[in-house]
This record gives sequence, C-alpha cells and structure tokens, in this order.
Amino acid sequence: MSAPQPLLYERVARIIEQQIASGTLRSHDRIPSVRAMSRTARVSVSTVVQAYLHLESAGLITARPQSGFYVSVPRSDCLPEPEPRAVHSTRPRSVVGEVLDTCLEAMCRTDVLPLNCAMASPTFYPNSRLSNLTREVLRDHPLHAGEILMPPGDLDLRREIAKRMALVGSPTDPDEVIITSGAMDAITLALRVLCKPGDTVLVESPTYFGILQAIEYSGLKVVEVVNRPTDGIDVEGVRQAIRATPVAAAILMPNCNNPTGSLTPDAAKQALVTALTDAGIPIIEDEVHGDLYRGVQSPRSLRAFDRSGLVLSCGSVSKTIAAGFRIGWVVSSHFSREIARAKFFSSLACPTLQQRVLARYYASGGYDRFLRGLRQAIAVNTERMTEAVRRYFPKGTKITQPAGGVVLWVELPPAVDSLELFRSALDARIGIFPGIVFSATAKYRNYIRLNCGLPWSQAVEKAMERLGQLAASQ
Repeated sequence: MSAPQPLLYERVARIIEQQIASGTLRSHDRIPSVRAMSRTARVSVSTVVQAYLHLESAGLITARPQSGFYVSVPRSDCLPEPEPRAVHSTRPRSVVGEVLDTCLEAMCRTDVLPLNCAMASPTFYPNSRLSNLTREVLRDHPLHAGEILMPPGDLDLRREIAKRMALVGSPTDPDEVIITSGAMDAITLALRVLCKPGDTVLVESPTYFGILQAIEYSGLKVVEVVNRPTDGIDVEGVRQAIRATPVAAAILMPNCNNPTGSLTPDAAKQALVTALTDAGIPIIEDEVHGDLYRGVQSPRSLRAFDRSGLVLSCGSVSKTIAAGFRIGWVVSSHFSREIARAKFFSSLACPTLQQRVLARYYASGGYDRFLRGLRQAIAVNTERMTEAVRRYFPKGTKITQPAGGVVLWVELPPAVDSLELFRSALDARIGIFPGIVFSATAKYRNYIRLNCGLPWSQAVEKAMERLGQLAASQ
C-alpha cells in the first residue's frame, strides 16, 4: 500500500525546511513573502499562509510585524540567561566613579565602534522630518532666539506628552507635565524634591549607572533589590528592603530595564506600587526606554496603578526621536509645582526651539508608525548581536533575551574580568561597558553591556568576533 501523499501546504513547508536544513537559509534570514512563494510554488496565498503557520508552530520561522517571516534561532543554539545576583545596602563606591570616567571618555572617541552606547544610530532618527519642522518653526517664530519658555515648558508639547501617557494607562493633565533637559535631568530634579542628603533611595540591581551617580552626587545612600532578566523587579525583595531600611524614594525601570531589557509584569507593577505607596514612599519611574518594547502593545506605566499621586514618571525623546535635542519630562500630580520650581533654580528653562519642533512632530502624526519601524530595526539588530555572541564568545557565556530597549546584558564565564576586557577592547577600538558600573557594590565583574542600536555591518560582526577572542584569552 503506497504512503499517503503530503498535503499541499506541507509540500510548501518542506521547501523551506529543506533550505533551512541545507544551510541555504540561515538564522535571521528573511524567507520569501507569502505572495512571492505563492507565485514560485504555484499555489494559493492561503496555502502558503497555512504552510508558514505550520513552520512557525514548529519553531522554524518567526513572524515579524510589518516585515515578514524569518528563520528562527534553533533552541539548542540559544544561550541561557544570566542569573540574578544577591544584593545589599551600601553607598556607591568611588572606584566605580573612576571607572565610569574612563568609560565616558571612551564614548567621546570618534575612532571607537560605539557598542558602549544605549541608543539607536542617528541614521534611524526621523532627521528629515525634524529638519523640515525646524524650518517651519523658525519661519513662524523669527524671534525664537530671544524667547524663553519658563517651566513647566511649552504647553503644546506638554499636551502631546499627556496624550502619550494615556496610551500607557495613565491619563494625564498637561499641567502635571514639566519639561526637562532629558530624562537624567528629570530624575535628578525629582531626587532633589523628594530627598535630603543622607536619605536612602531604593533601586534595582543591575540599573543604569547614571542613576547611581545621580544618587551619589546628591549625597544619598542606596539599597538595591534584584531585577531578574526574565521577569523584572523582585516584589518580595522590595517589601523586605523597605521593612528593613527607611527609604525616602525609589527609582525603578519596570519597562525595558537598562541593562537587562526586562519587563516587569502588570501584576508585579501593581504590587510594587501598592507596597511602596502604602508605606508613603514616592516612586521615580524611568520610562526612557518604554517606547522600545518588543510586543504588540505598549507596556503599562507604574503610574497607571497609582491611586496616591506618589508615582513620578520620567521620559525623554533621546532613545527614539532626537538624542541631541536634550528634551525630557517629569509627569507628577503631587509634585509638579516643586519640580518646576527646582527646574527654574537649577537651569532656568529648556531650549525653546527644540520644544516647539517636538510639539509639532508629535501633533503631525506618524510617530507610532515611525516607532514600529525603529523597534523592528532594533529587534533585527538584537537578534544578530545575539547570534554573534553565541558564535564568537567563550563557552559558558549567558545572555539576556530582552523584552525591549536597545542593549544586551551578557554574563561571561567567571574567569573573565569585564574591566580588563573593556580596556583591551578599547585598545582594539571597540567600546563596551563593564558590568561593575551597573551596581552600587561593583558587582557584575564578569558582565558587559552591548549596544544593539547600530545597523548591522561587517565592522560590527568583526568587532564581535574580536571581543569573543579577547574574552576567551583571559
């Protein structure tokens, strides 16, 4: 008795399977579009769709919104994610500041491949649109150079930011928005309003080194709680920390943590807000990477769960629209007046031209469409960087699978000193960030952070290969 013939969609699926098995199609390669395969295989579009869904359910291909289908990374090739490290309270160490100075100097070098940054390449920004809008603003406001928009800042821009806040579950009045000189200015102003020297601030571990430096320079102490790459901020760790230590404020990144890229689930966000605000502890929410999520829906802000007015949400356009504009904001219902006053006495106001250009950019529409393209480009680069780590880095390396953001957090084998790797990489004109600057206690010595915001190129691949060689040589 003859074997049953495969169904039509199975024949189409087998074409792709054979190309993957032979190496003709490799991980991250785009497979033919549905219509192209329909013409090539001389079958209907619905048959190709059925074949691709079959391949996707088998884990051989992955769908990317507005882009098509791509060959998946085999599960056997995926590296494990880093394990969270235990944390405890301390004041940030000065040695980290010294290391950070060297890291920042490296970021200023034009001869270094910038795998040390945490932002997309300027080529991804909407440069032409911003240039056109700048000309419009200059035409409509010929005296702009002599006009100062006092805090809280341009009303049209504050209205647009309030609209964006509603999309993450946090309806906002424009009067609750204060324009700042980037997200770090927003966080620093919030710390100044909420804390006094000697107070303790709760943060995640690992967390962005700029936050730790802002805490140190404000004369504050820090208590750390674990951030897990897989599920974000440890709620029980927060509860234990605030029971054990008087805390004046918390600085948290629930959406797209820098450097882990983790996303804290909504239930945990609710629990975090409840635990902290019930104790009367304000939360400074760093949302600077929030728009760079990987999913199909915007992750909700901590402020969406706040009923006490104690969550202050900070963001900026630096990671998505224009890093050079240096425009950010704080959204707060209880502390907006104090923060606006602090902004006035610290730096008077933010640039007038950039505020007006951004207000028009948001109002003109198209930002969400632009974001989809930007997120897709970063996702592709992240997958290629991940594949390069898997291919070139020493055995025992672990890597995050970020839910968003623009960086990868890489745990190297225990014998590798990331500070030494940073120095040797810099000699090879490759910029990275060593893990010790992402903790107040200089942990994560065998970790590095890598930027996924550069367009993939031969230069990037060669740099990753060289990094792997340098790590393996330690």
